[in-house]
Amino acid sequence: MIYTCRRFVAFMLATLILSSACQRSITLAPSKLNSWTSQLHDRQPEDAFGAVYKFGGKKLIFIAAKHSTESDSLTFKVIKEAYATFDIDSVIVEGYPYSHGPNSEKVLRWAARKQARNEFQEGGESVPTVMGAQAENATIWGGEPDDADIRAGVLSQGFSEEDLLGSYTLRSVPQWVRERKISSAGDPQTRTLIDSELERNRMRLGFDAGLLADYGAWLRWYVDTNRKFFGEEFELQEVGPLANGPYETNKISAAISRARAEFLLGLIAKHLNAGESLMVVFGASHFMIHEPALNHMLGPPCYKGDELGAALAKCE
Repeated sequence: MIYTCRRFVAFMLATLILSSACQRSITLAPSKLNSWTSQLHDRQPEDAFGAVYKFGGKKLIFIAAKHSTESDSLTFKVIKEAYATFDIDSVIVEGYPYSHGPNSEKVLRWAARKQARNEFQEGGESVPTVMGAQAENATIWGGEPDDADIRAGVLSQGFSEEDLLGSYTLRSVPQWVRERKISSAGDPQTRTLIDSELERNRMRLGFDAGLLADYGAWLRWYVDTNRKFFGEEFELQEVGPLANGPYETNKISAAISRARAEFLLGLIAKHLNAGESLMVVFGASHFMIHEPALNHMLGPPCYKGDELGAALAKCE
């Protein structure tokens, strides 16, 4: 009897040791992250897609979204198919800090308030992402670092406080156009929106009230920084984080992008190491930046494309 018990104990110990050895943990590879360049931009697919990775019996589903407010867009379709195809434990959403915690009441209320009419979804693809996670009982997390962390990272690269505040505010302009708050950067309503956004961003970043105190000060910063007028001449590419872009705001955005990318990469590893199947919904450029690091950490994806309903058979 004692001999039998000893054999059983030895068997269990061997099983635990073998199981532990098989459950490798992900080692971060931030050095493998791409810089966002015009060449990488040219390689990005025209529309939304998903990439599925396998890790320890779980999945990472990275939705590379084309930001959209149209409910009949491919972005919305890919998100819907991901929920219908995979069992998802957690979802990481672009646009708000991870430090808000799981299932932030503020975010849930925000998504519930956003109206849908005539195939137009106010709030874009974040709304079906959040609502879909709730329906699937998946935990919702923001995918952004705190603004204080971004501030420290960008200033350490030699940019000024004005550069960071000005760029934070400028990047809202394309979003306002997408949400139909303005028709273009030359819309008279843009001035009011920028004044409001400057105030909000000063609070977010912990800057004094006198920094770029109003639209006029911000406009002078913009002209000095990008060497051009603001208004109808504004180009969407000015807010892109192109490391080799033609505008100084591209370089500021690239510094912000790097801080965000390293943070998101760490979150992905954290949740996969915790034994969760994870979905990430970020703009497609973020996947292009992360792809070589994810491939290095996890191996190549088992599926990559826009028909996620067909992905399960390839990723079992």
